[in-house]
Amino acid sequence: ESMGSREGEMMKPEIIGATEDTETAGGSELSADAALEVIGFGRFQALMMVICGMAWFVDSVEVGGMAYIYVTLDKEWGTDTASWGLLNSLKSVASVLGALGFGMTADRFGRRPAFLGALTLTSISGLACGAVSSFGSLLLLRCVTNVGAGGILPAGISLLAEHLPPSRRESCVVFMQIFFTTGHVLAVLMSMLLVPGGHWRFFLLTLAGPPTLLLLLVARVLPETPVFLQQSGQREQAQEALNRICKFNGGRGWGASVPQEPSHAAEEALTAEPKRGLAWILSRRGLVTRVVLFGLLWSCTMTASDWATWVTEIGDSHGFSEHSIATFMIILKGVGVTGFLLAASCAQGGRGPRVLRGALAISTAAALCCAAVIGNRGPAALIGSVVCLTLAYDMVWALLYATTAAAFDPLCRASALSIATCFSRAAAAVVPLISGPLLVKHESFALLFWALGWACATLLAMFINFTEFSGSPPTHDQSGGIAEAAAGG
Repeated sequence: ESMGSREGEMMKPEIIGATEDTETAGGSELSADAALEVIGFGRFQALMMVICGMAWFVDSVEVGGMAYIYVTLDKEWGTDTASWGLLNSLKSVASVLGALGFGMTADRFGRRPAFLGALTLTSISGLACGAVSSFGSLLLLRCVTNVGAGGILPAGISLLAEHLPPSRRESCVVFMQIFFTTGHVLAVLMSMLLVPGGHWRFFLLTLAGPPTLLLLLVARVLPETPVFLQQSGQREQAQEALNRICKFNGGRGWGASVPQEPSHAAEEALTAEPKRGLAWILSRRGLVTRVVLFGLLWSCTMTASDWATWVTEIGDSHGFSEHSIATFMIILKGVGVTGFLLAASCAQGGRGPRVLRGALAISTAAALCCAAVIGNRGPAALIGSVVCLTLAYDMVWALLYATTAAAFDPLCRASALSIATCFSRAAAAVVPLISGPLLVKHESFALLFWALGWACATLLAMFINFTEFSGSPPTHDQSGGIAEAAAGG
């Protein structure tokens, strides 16, 4: 039985985020989004945030977790830097394939099957890595793991966003960045405990443990989003999903019905040749342009974010000890947490795009300050500029996920997120080849290059319209009766 169907019956009549009159709104017809707004944020949404947080956790582990066993395996297997370079390159390709494949699956068949499919692939192949005996087998399994890891984030963002009240989507998705930090911290701690003793297999099993446990717990009860159900014409199932959410949050049930007739977009999606996801995007010139603009925004932001890869190298070149650099990196993690908590607070009420533009502008200014002080000022000025850049940098990435998800209709939301992810991963594969030589030639050149990336991202954000867009003609707004429904019809 789906999550919350039995629990809601036993809960007290107090409703979190809605009134008791919600049940009596039977004469009203509200879209799924409008209904979620009336129901409000409650226990169900908090639980979904924990479940979908695994997408950010897995992404964090795949980004940085493997690096902690490189030296150990060099001694055991005779691998070298070229081996790990090949592994990272193939992981990037695999994650792009996974993002596109599972993103299109989420838009065509539902958020639930895409999320569970990506989670299953990540968990099984991640656990299998603990039994590898050669670099070749590790290479193959990490590529398979990254197919799942690449797809779990766009599916997870869509699954979460479409269970949240529209007014809380941006701030809640921003807050999910805490799971990314959790994954990174767990990888660091486990590497310190297990890798030095040669227990790298247990290290890999530890990283695969959380997604595997989550899969076992939620595989049977994870619900489909009412927004997707309505868009795909499954009106009764959408009604049942809203009813379960309302009960789980402590209400007596959801009485208002979703629209009898599907929207224009849903009608086309239900024709003999249904168009959803990438097919829907390619059939709309305006959507293609919009997706490309968002992809360029992600690509420029990833280009500018390459500075974080070289912080330890820059610190070492300026005479900082390894202990000082490690301590500084821990401090920067704390600054990053402050950044995305600040972003979550500021993004409420649909202010995400404005806050994103501001954070990008601050990042540009901070990167220019770093370039100006790195050779002419003392370490205090450089450290201060890096701290400021870190704060804005973490705000930007937290907001970028949220505003991109909110900018696209459910018909193509997961596919749009997947394409944006592909743009960023392509930049991540190319940019270090530029940054590395620039750092060798002169550090200020590299910092100016990253500042240029921030500036381009800022200009793109100023140009992009972040309002939700599906590419279909305007349809009748089904949300006009929100106030009446909340007041009892």
